[in-house]
Amino acid sequence: MMNAPGLTEPRSGLRDTLSTQTLQQLIEWLKQGTFKPGSKLPSQNELISRFGISRTGIREALQMMAVLNLIEIRPGLGCFVKHVSPEYIVNADVLAILLEKEAILQVIETRKIVEAGTAALAAERATLEDLWFIEDVLTQLERAIQRGESVASVAPEVHYGIAKATHNAVLTKLVRSFNHLMANGGELIEAEAEDPEEFKRRELTSHRELFEVVRSRDPQKARDEMVRHISESEELIVEAFRKAEETV
Repeated sequence: MMNAPGLTEPRSGLRDTLSTQTLQQLIEWLKQGTFKPGSKLPSQNELISRFGISRTGIREALQMMAVLNLIEIRPGLGCFVKHVSPEYIVNADVLAILLEKEAILQVIETRKIVEAGTAALAAERATLEDLWFIEDVLTQLERAIQRGESVASVAPEVHYGIAKATHNAVLTKLVRSFNHLMANGGELIEAEAEDPEEFKRRELTSHRELFEVVRSRDPQKARDEMVRHISESEELIVEAFRKAEETV
């Protein structure tokens, strides 16, 4: 099948990630009431233009919406929002993250290898400006907790700051590429945590400890602390997946 002009078909793994990102945005539209029950979603061409991915990626996202019973696909007419409860839409949001389970676990495995070395390099190369950047992120993390907000999208920025402190552009871009999946994993952990506020406070403490080790200028300690930090996150996400799969 031909792709839309100007778009190339991504590799399968990347396409899967883009499809689930699109799925989550579509679910967010339903949660926000952008498209009411019975209304028609934008056409595939409009969605391709809006999200910048291939027709195949859009179709996969819409098919997942149909599998989740959120929309009805009417051949020749389009996609129409079904009448479902708000609680069901939230449940579907969790399902969307579960669809990324394999990718998230593979990224965690990769992070142990890549970010251990990243932390060691950062301990050697970080400038004062790099350390200030990470401190600013930690302040944002603390303020999000004080406001009762999610920390899922903020915490990965600490890792980006550490990667940035290596002054290696390839490492920085690679770690940045992990952030979307890690934010989704964080959202799931928060959703499944018995005490979400305690989890958020632990996230702040854990990332501060990681920062302090990097700031100590000891590459080996920074390497070891990063592996410990990611392993702890891995245990939490595996448990969150288990709980979510039992309830959806």
